[in-house]
Amino acid sequence: MGYPLGIWKRLAVLAGVLSVFFVEGLWLFVAILVRSVVMGLTSLAVIVLTIWLFHTRLYEKRKVRYPLVPPEGKTDIYFPRTNIPRPVYADFRSIEERKEKLEKVKKKVKRKGK
Repeated sequence: MGYPLGIWKRLAVLAGVLSVFFVEGLWLFVAILVRSVVMGLTSLAVIVLTIWLFHTRLYEKRKVRYPLVPPEGKTDIYFPRTNIPRPVYADFRSIEERKEKLEKVKKKVKRKGK
């Protein structure tokens, strides 16, 4: 028969990881041959960043907190790189919206239980 999708997904991720590390390893090898400190440090930084991203996305299965690009191409003045603190009222508004959604879900669950 066929393999489950999970195995193919793991193989695709493994192929991606190996290709990234091969390219970065080659880049590091060239940096050592040329004896370029900046090139070697850049390569090591990219390798560490790649390992961290794969660890957080695949093993911890959580999304990166801030996107590298603003959603839908819209810029936000409170984007994390601008160092402008997000207003507190926006956070409270989102908390209130979550509470309302949770109350609606609880009401639906109570109705189904009767």
